[in-house]
Amino acid sequence: MIRQPDSGPLRNLDGTTMTSFLHSADWQLGKPFARITDEEQRGRVQRERLEAVRRIGDIARDRKAAFVVVAGDLFDSATPKDATISHALAAIGSIGVPVYAIPGNHDHGGPDSLWERPFFCRQREAVAPNFHMLLERQPIERDDAVILPCPLLRRHEPDDPTTWLRRWQPGSGDERPRIAIAHGSTRSFGGATLGNSVDGEEAGQANAIELGRLPLDQLDYIALGDWHGFLKVGEKAWYSGAHEIDRFPKTDQLPGHVAAVTVTRGGMPDVEALPTGKLRWLRHEMALGDDGPEEMNRILREATGSRYDDCLVELVLSGAVSLADRGRLDTLLDDWRAGLVRLDLDDQVRLLPSDEEMRSLTERSDPIISRVAAELFARKDAGGDEAAVALTAIRLLHGLCHDVDGAAATLTKGAPR
Repeated sequence: MIRQPDSGPLRNLDGTTMTSFLHSADWQLGKPFARITDEEQRGRVQRERLEAVRRIGDIARDRKAAFVVVAGDLFDSATPKDATISHALAAIGSIGVPVYAIPGNHDHGGPDSLWERPFFCRQREAVAPNFHMLLERQPIERDDAVILPCPLLRRHEPDDPTTWLRRWQPGSGDERPRIAIAHGSTRSFGGATLGNSVDGEEAGQANAIELGRLPLDQLDYIALGDWHGFLKVGEKAWYSGAHEIDRFPKTDQLPGHVAAVTVTRGGMPDVEALPTGKLRWLRHEMALGDDGPEEMNRILREATGSRYDDCLVELVLSGAVSLADRGRLDTLLDDWRAGLVRLDLDDQVRLLPSDEEMRSLTERSDPIISRVAAELFARKDAGGDEAAVALTAIRLLHGLCHDVDGAAATLTKGAPR
């Protein structure tokens, strides 16, 4: 057993030890976010993950948490850049209370892991002496708790990393709460999936945790990582989720939170989700109709509010619009691209020129334009592979004619009488 000094336990009125701490996981610092093409915005999303660590420190001080546990994947890879390591440790050092972490599948332990690199060891000692990376499956004893780490020593562990807890024998009469930390997918003893890994590991395969086989009467809280949303998966088991949202939601998960936990030996834990995330990842699907562009704009304004520059939006558009509305739609989408952190657009909108728009092109005084427009509309109506090309050409032709007509009107208005 390893002994960790602390400031002494809190006690309930009946004399039992009470411990309050924070549970987080899946920081994945250094995540590249390669799909964000704008370099400045990409850097901002990466920095927010560090700032969220500092927000965890604010909550720890506000809640007077005795310590923080991080249930794996502190870094996004097993080979983060030195700058990423240095900035991460500075943020951890600012938390001010002990931070206990295990390696996950992204930053696994084992021989020659990043946790043994001389640079990491020097930086940890210099700026984050409160940080403890737990690389062995053995108890860590504090005055107010016993921490039971289940680190991943390989990216894909074929065996349940919590197996050693089934053999562990706590000392008799020890009234300190017992807190297990693990990283992986969970399943009930019967095999029904309770929490699937977000990293592609299926329950029953690599890094699978069988909660039903753990000695739950000997444990008081199981801090889990790998699922990126706040989720209760067992009587005493929770995923805290990622501290900062990092993807568009596909379920009712609750990412961007930390778990504030109060626990006593033999009691049921009190667990509360507290927000730590700043960025908002929003998803909208809408079918455009008569007022399509303006309706889209209104919906996005309502969804993002004054903090639109903190938002990443996945937008799926369908329906049909006229040529004029298509131009307005493109202008609005350009505006949103400039203001949002990221706009991920699935544009399925069909082009449906009005009768007036068709006549404005096919009955122009310029016979060449009229002839070209008539041919393009014929190809559009014929369908096939050429239809999409014809529609694009019609949009361009309409835009050019609109610009020419506008310029001519301006000249006519300004001409001397």
